[in-house]
Amino acid sequence: MSLAWLPCDTAPNPPGPCALHQHPRYGAAMRAIGAEVAWRALKDGTDTHGTAQLLHRRVGPLRLTWLPRGPVLAPGVDPANAMMPLPGPAVLQPDTPETARLYQSCGYRALFTPAHVAELDLTPDPKTLFACLHGKWRNRLHAAQAGPLRTHHRPFDPDRDADLLILDRHQQRARGYRALPPGFTLAFASTHRQATRLFTAHDCAGMLAYLLFLLHGTVATYHIGWAAPAARRGHAHTLLMWQAITHLHQRGVTRLDLGSIDTEAAPGLARFKLGTGATARPLGPTLLRLLPHRGTAIAA
Repeated sequence: MSLAWLPCDTAPNPPGPCALHQHPRYGAAMRAIGAEVAWRALKDGTDTHGTAQLLHRRVGPLRLTWLPRGPVLAPGVDPANAMMPLPGPAVLQPDTPETARLYQSCGYRALFTPAHVAELDLTPDPKTLFACLHGKWRNRLHAAQAGPLRTHHRPFDPDRDADLLILDRHQQRARGYRALPPGFTLAFASTHRQATRLFTAHDCAGMLAYLLFLLHGTVATYHIGWAAPAARRGHAHTLLMWQAITHLHQRGVTRLDLGSIDTEAAPGLARFKLGTGATARPLGPTLLRLLPHRGTAIAA
């Protein structure tokens, strides 16, 4: 079998479960807000054994190639085939430490230490998923279920729900972090509305909290969460997360990506995510190479 990475005119379907950043729905949303997206496929004749979704960005005079959480290889493919020539300069965040070491052996240098993500296996039945909740998390869930909160869930509506993204932006400023821009969320929902799920909690005065998830293949990604002070006291996010877990399981989702965790900078959020029974998994470090591979013939 002779495998080669080749450019594609349209986004190929990944050969297995992948991070949001490597799914065509992410690429479509990024293109809709003006990003330059490109694709590569690991081919053996007409068979596809791997995919990679790239973004091109301008940083001053430089045109950077950005490869987030990829490439994605089919089960059984030699991990050495994850080594893909990239036009330089290039930045990538490999999805595994093993892939990172492969790129580092070809001259990529680490910019940032590896992040960790929390992933929850949704294949067990709800009874087993409930038993895997940490004790304090389970107690908060019981308290929320016995409280006065009313909950609903439905697809995210870009027209009806745009104001929810303003709440999230205020929260980002208050807490000092950054996330994908509101335009991305609106574009994702506009092109793939049924691949979104919005869970909301209410009391008699109105909405107190929400969680938004994006679906891609058999994986769902926790995208945004917001809560008013009263919702935190009533453990609204605990209740909404559990409802999301059971709904996504029933929908056939096999893995929930709860995003990055930082036990030093955001220990409370890390405990909340891991309290679901999720497992912390290391990614590779963010890597940089200023020059393309010698002999690279793949166009940017």
